[in-house]
Amino acid sequence: MRVLLLLFAGMLIGALVAFSAANALHQRNAWPRGVMNVLQHHLGELRRLQRRNDCAPAKTALHFQRLAQTGADIGPAFTDEKPDFHDQARRFVDASSRLGADVPQGCQALDQALQQTSDACESCHLHYR
Repeated sequence: MRVLLLLFAGMLIGALVAFSAANALHQRNAWPRGVMNVLQHHLGELRRLQRRNDCAPAKTALHFQRLAQTGADIGPAFTDEKPDFHDQARRFVDASSRLGADVPQGCQALDQALQQTSDACESCHLHYR
């Protein structure tokens, strides 16, 4: 009985230590995941506006500006990546900044802008995901 109790206590302590270690490893990548999630949210909102044919510049401008602002955090969030990664991130930020400053007028222009933004995302994700 004593052996079973000690075995159970050892398994419980081992599970708690393993859970704690896994949680610590998961949290170390929180900032890069957070940056990508925010970018994904704003791109998703732009696509939602596009699907609803609600392409008013007043509504899309904020999302393009936030893409540029959050995109500026890609470099600091992914410090261990190659220089080409950071060049691609800069190109994404530049494209988003241009679109935030010169907001697409109308749905056709928004379609083109979203295609450019999606292409910038995909070019990086193809190589570094």
